Amino acid sequence: MHLHLMKKILLINSNIEIMPYPVAPLGIAMVASSLKDEFDVKLFDFAFNSTENLIHATRDFNTDFIGIGLRNIDNVTMRKVKWYIEEIRQQIVLPLQQNFSIPIIIGGSGFSISPIELLNFFNLEYGIVGEGETTFKEFLKRYFSATGFSDLENLITKEKIQKGVFNPAKGELLVPHANIDLFIDYNPYVYRSSYPVQTKRGCIFKCIYCSYPTIEGHYYRLRSITDIVNEIEEVQQRIPGVTFEIVDSTFNSPLKHAIAFCDEIISRGLKIKLRTMGVNPGDVTEELIEKMRLAGFTQIDCTPETGSGQLLKRLRKNFNLNRLVRCAELIRKHDMPTMWFFMFGLPGETEQTINETFDFIDKHISSNDMVHVTEGIRIIPKTELYNIAKAEGEITGSESVIDPMFYVSPTIGREKLTEILAKKVDERLNVINSINSSPSPELMKEAIKYRQENRIDEPMFRTLLKLDRQAHNKKKGL
Repeated sequence: MHLHLMKKILLINSNIEIMPYPVAPLGIAMVASSLKDEFDVKLFDFAFNSTENLIHATRDFNTDFIGIGLRNIDNVTMRKVKWYIEEIRQQIVLPLQQNFSIPIIIGGSGFSISPIELLNFFNLEYGIVGEGETTFKEFLKRYFSATGFSDLENLITKEKIQKGVFNPAKGELLVPHANIDLFIDYNPYVYRSSYPVQTKRGCIFKCIYCSYPTIEGHYYRLRSITDIVNEIEEVQQRIPGVTFEIVDSTFNSPLKHAIAFCDEIISRGLKIKLRTMGVNPGDVTEELIEKMRLAGFTQIDCTPETGSGQLLKRLRKNFNLNRLVRCAELIRKHDMPTMWFFMFGLPGETEQTINETFDFIDKHISSNDMVHVTEGIRIIPKTELYNIAKAEGEITGSESVIDPMFYVSPTIGREKLTEILAKKVDERLNVINSINSSPSPELMKEAIKYRQENRIDEPMFRTLLKLDRQAHNKKKGL
């Protein structure tokens, strides 16, 4: 079809949070890639833009249909809540509704957590639950041909609100390459952030607080190793030196898939920088860490959530304390730069379990690695934690689930938890509370200058820790 005959689809990355670093719009770019052969597609990156520019872009493009990607409802930080959806409504949705009569659809991981409530919150007609590459394309074809779409899987409308569950097809995951840098200006992301890549979707684990199975499905759908590495190689040629980040819920599960990914990079002789979120301690082996190092991994995120054996069981984790200790030993042995993540206020949390977690941190985590602690756990619908919070009277069940709700076990209480954590964090230079997780602009500027002057190519968190330690020693007169 000639470009001038194609319907014009404006896709909007609504993620307005750029601290502590901006997150490139992977999901909405994959949707854009899936549409581009049959529609004229433009991707507007609101993270580095304004309402005024959005209005101009919508008008200048002669837009026929708008799609909004919603990544997060809030920042999941109990004592410093940012409720993103109100800002998105005020800065994006309402101005579009007030200036145009263009139909709008919304989707994304944030939307899929509570689709019916969010569709009503934004006063929109259409929404997609779960992944949108196939559903949105089919919806647009039917919409513009007026053939009807009431039977379309994963689509909800104001008239068809009974569907709010994503049920993905099983089998190999076939997705388009996102090609994010071909749709937006990638320069703001190159130095401060990374290029996101998915190697799979879904999660087989049953952690009581987690939304990943709801968003992506309760089983794994794996991408072909060849296709994943082809995508990385293509992007590396367009953006030399960019760091790639694997953004799976758990990178190293299934373990064989993660190792095969590393093997393919090593066999091709690619010289790239990689990092990953979601390293599951239960599937960390020496072979994995060694091959990750050889493949180019320079940083990982490890997410045990607690160092208490009792609470690991309560969370339904797939590993025990001994397995967690072994994971930490392997990470230290191979000096794999790691950001560790722990949550406090979990069901059954006491001062003793808090002490157990900090004992684990002190004994097994390098002082050169960052430890990120979260105070209180975001209550998400369709999770076991939601049911626990309701049974314990922390919530009634009548609250709007899109309002930020947080759980702290009555066995510790919010006031006592805050008091204990404040002391624990203050005693350790490499431990930060999520309420203080964004470095100041001055510190970031100093870190960038330090890295450039000393030609340092380490994870940014290690540079920040180094500067913080120097300032601490100077203050102490050391």
